[in-house]
Amino acid sequence: MPRILSSDDREIPFRKRSVKGVELFVVTSSLEVIAEEADGSAAMDRETMGLMIGRVYRDDKGTYAVMHRTFTSDLVADATHVRFDAESMDALIDAIDGMADDERIIGWYHSHLDYGVFMSETDVRTQHSLFGEGMGFALVIDPLRGEFAVFDNSPEPQKVRMIVME
Repeated sequence: MPRILSSDDREIPFRKRSVKGVELFVVTSSLEVIAEEADGSAAMDRETMGLMIGRVYRDDKGTYAVMHRTFTSDLVADATHVRFDAESMDALIDAIDGMADDERIIGWYHSHLDYGVFMSETDVRTQHSLFGEGMGFALVIDPLRGEFAVFDNSPEPQKVRMIVME
């Protein structure tokens, strides 16, 4: 079974975070992949989406995550909707099954085309179906406006602080 945070009962390792108050640290190369996918899809007037893969840690202030890569598969998309192509799910599941033992699905990303960065009702339902009441992030990127933001998994998702790191 994929290791999505809300269903994962492994102990979370202790590691002090480098910047207080930040819930998500993102490796530069992962953000570049997301931006390139969003730009490429926008050029075809389509949204994009994928999964954020990383590691979860805890410190005295709570839990936080470090995203270091992404997964996606073929998509069915237009300018306002996107979903994984059902015929390509095997490849996505194989990629998830190939994750290292300490990796988890920590979130998902998707684009909006010139609508700005926010969580639509559909986005919130998707977020909650993926992560239940557990920790999970949604990164929303609008390549046409040059904006992105990360949201938590609260009942009414709020923007959270993210740090990009090498």
